[in-house]
Amino acid sequence: MSIDSDNVGTLADETTPARPNRRRKLLLVGMAAALGVVAVGGATAAAMSKHVTITVDGQDRQVTTLAGSVAGALDAAGLSAGEHDVLAPAADTQISDGSHIALERARQLTVSINGVTQQLWTTADTVDEALVQLGQDPSTLALSADRSREIPLSGMDLIASTMHTVTITDGAGTPVTVQAGGTNVGDVLNSQGLPLGPNDTVQPTPDTPVTDGTAITITRVAVTTSTDTVDVPPTDQTVDDPNLDKGTTQVVAAGTPGRQQVVTQITTTNGVETGRQEVSRTTLVEATPNQVHVGSKSTLDWQGSRVFFHDTEFGVNWDGLAYCESTNNPKAVNNPSGYLSTYGLFQFDLPTWASVGGSGNPLDASPEEQLARAKALYQSRGLEPWLCAYAAAGPPAG
Repeated sequence: MSIDSDNVGTLADETTPARPNRRRKLLLVGMAAALGVVAVGGATAAAMSKHVTITVDGQDRQVTTLAGSVAGALDAAGLSAGEHDVLAPAADTQISDGSHIALERARQLTVSINGVTQQLWTTADTVDEALVQLGQDPSTLALSADRSREIPLSGMDLIASTMHTVTITDGAGTPVTVQAGGTNVGDVLNSQGLPLGPNDTVQPTPDTPVTDGTAITITRVAVTTSTDTVDVPPTDQTVDDPNLDKGTTQVVAAGTPGRQQVVTQITTTNGVETGRQEVSRTTLVEATPNQVHVGSKSTLDWQGSRVFFHDTEFGVNWDGLAYCESTNNPKAVNNPSGYLSTYGLFQFDLPTWASVGGSGNPLDASPEEQLARAKALYQSRGLEPWLCAYAAAGPPAG
């Protein structure tokens, strides 16, 4: 229902019980109209002093005037009736001593209900009364102003939306069912004081219309930084030492640890850490390296062209296996008819040599590397690749 400017203040729904203030207003307006009729029929002279009661928006004023009409009495009181105001009796009605005049001043109200905006004039004193005049039930609406707020003569803007029952889950919290106004999810969150942070997400999206039963889930995503000071262990600075056996090392000068400042970006989702990324690392104290000597002295037992390791790692007599395969000759070659050629101490064919990380020909590799590749093959296939597997269990050769 709209409020017509010609009938402003008289459009309350007939099925809605009149409110006390409203009944008083209508009664005052009716009494003033009746008294005005009496004044017209009387023999009061215009020049005589009159005591007149003027009720303005429900508040009485006592005025003494020599005026003979309602308009004159209002002027004497410093009042005037605007285009949209309700005045009773009419401005040209004659008055007498004891006359009663009622003036209900109109306010301009811009009201938006569920996104539909209209501008109107009303003589309602409060937001509640104005909504009733519009045929709305204020108790079912979420309002931008309190229902009891008085509408100022300068007018006001009012936003109203139908209340909906929705369920909100905020981050790791338990779901809460609330009644909230608003046309979409974003409106509901604002009405509940639940703003979204720059990294937060919500389902459904903020522009999704809400209805009764809508379930809203907020995912709270926080990104913070942490600054820590950490120790940096010294690295090893190695030097070949021909006086140490190959395969041995010796720390001749211990280094000192350094210190670094590390800035880390930490992401949490609903209070649980879900990401960690290093942002920067600044050296505060440089570490000094350990001085490490690495032995380069050969430990092989050369006997002419034959080489012995005296190694029984994994329980394998590696010298015995090499003796059977190549008579311990790292340069041995076997070219059997109809089969792949084999090379070195452990008689690798080229595909098998490559399968354990060897490159080129085993003949070009050191005895130490040939032994290392043989151990790698053993760890993956045991002694199965060698025809001389039985020799691996015998006593060391040489």
